[in-house]
Amino acid sequence: TKGKARLTNMIKSGKELKVFSIPNKDLAQFTKQAKRYGVLYCVLRDKSAKASLGHYLLAIVCLSLLPVLAYPVSYLIPALRRGGRKTQRNLALVFSVLGYLIGFLAAVLDDGAAMEKVVFGTYLISGTTLAVCTLLHFKASGHTCGCSGPIAALSIFINPWFLVGYVLLTPIIWSSIRLKRHTALQLLAGCVIPVLAMLICRAQFL
Repeated sequence: TKGKARLTNMIKSGKELKVFSIPNKDLAQFTKQAKRYGVLYCVLRDKSAKASLGHYLLAIVCLSLLPVLAYPVSYLIPALRRGGRKTQRNLALVFSVLGYLIGFLAAVLDDGAAMEKVVFGTYLISGTTLAVCTLLHFKASGHTCGCSGPIAALSIFINPWFLVGYVLLTPIIWSSIRLKRHTALQLLAGCVIPVLAMLICRAQFL
């Protein structure tokens, strides 16, 4: 066997292991040569690394501007405007998932920071799940989803006391039920979806 290997398998082999620090720009060349010469290796990335300025700017576009852009687009195009709020909501989901997909691919393919992949992955899984729920005629709440995700992130990665932030969902839940926009189950689904998505991405990238 030569080339990339799992760390657990390398440890179980009982052979001597050595640790080398290699700049990201040289990693591709290293992996190529390692495979050529039959060197077993396992890449352990710096999980504390921060995203680059370009990726920060891309995050603003993908997570903020693109989703919001759906609303003026739905207003400016007559056919979409006639569709009313339902069409506007569906278009917002499409724009949002598109932004999340672009951001996630950029983070993965352009060697983004681990936390960057967790954030975009969480958004992507959550947005896609909401879209699938909509197709299945189950209108999981996007508002509770959008609030629950950041609260869960702060609670998991910074301090559990941020769980108190879930109190802020009270007016959202009350108004949604009062206006008959969502059922209690749909609101609960919106809360749970981003938490599960974040746990999946955390296990994968951190």
